[in-house]
Amino acid sequence: MHAANHPVVSVVMSFFNAGATLGRALRSLQLQNFPHWELLLFDDGSTDDGAAVVAALSDPRIRLMRDGTRRGLPARLNQGIAQAHGMYIARIDADDVAFPERLSRQLDYLNRQPQVDLLATSALLVDAEDGVLGVLPAGLSHEAICSRPWQGFPMPHPTWMGRTDWFRQNPYDEAATKAQDQVLLYKTYRTSRFAGLPDVLLGYRYPGLSVRKTLVGRYHYLRSVASVDTRHALRGGLTHGAAALRDLAALATGTGQVVIRRRATPADAPTLASWNDLNHRLTQGMSVEGSR
Repeated sequence: MHAANHPVVSVVMSFFNAGATLGRALRSLQLQNFPHWELLLFDDGSTDDGAAVVAALSDPRIRLMRDGTRRGLPARLNQGIAQAHGMYIARIDADDVAFPERLSRQLDYLNRQPQVDLLATSALLVDAEDGVLGVLPAGLSHEAICSRPWQGFPMPHPTWMGRTDWFRQNPYDEAATKAQDQVLLYKTYRTSRFAGLPDVLLGYRYPGLSVRKTLVGRYHYLRSVASVDTRHALRGGLTHGAAALRDLAALATGTGQVVIRRRATPADAPTLASWNDLNHRLTQGMSVEGSR
């Protein structure tokens, strides 16, 4: 057994006014079949009751940090990585939920594949009401993941687990708003090894397209690409420009959900059954907490 102050996996999460979804995200960690984790949880200047949600759980594995300021996700991730006690870093966002076997499956893979620095999984895209939109697949091999670096890397950020030493050697770019994950992958793919699991191990909430995220994220990614490889920047400019126009057109015509569904593959029956079971367990757990 590992003591609470010597976890194997350090999960890092930042939240801002996420009180409505935070409880489910935290409860999904408590349902993990691998218990030896810590959560470094950063309240990034919230004004809602998110901190009260954390306090109600009374879990010593959760370390809540609050300084009343808004620093942004990449800065908070770097802060958490610096404070982590575990050999591995795992990511999750405050509006996502982890399937119970997520940490154990990723940990087992990384222990068996010491050459892999960073591992992602496939994710189940769900809308604001937890309705299933489809599966967002992860690339499986390093070669598949990195086949079109100017376009991006199929590694859903909230599914990442990697070695703590790798994260400390490769910090997030704190200026890369809305693109910190893709920028980090682009800067490191030539000297690192990535992999992905086909297993759906995360419920990834994607309520709709965002004009700001579409434009700001693509801008910062292309800026980073251009600083390394102008040829990639030119190819990426065409690809991301066309994608941004498509997203903006979908927003203007109210067809954003159609675009999101096209990015996903259909969920099979076992995945849907697992999602329904997890949803039931989360709802049941939150009902118990609420009655205390």
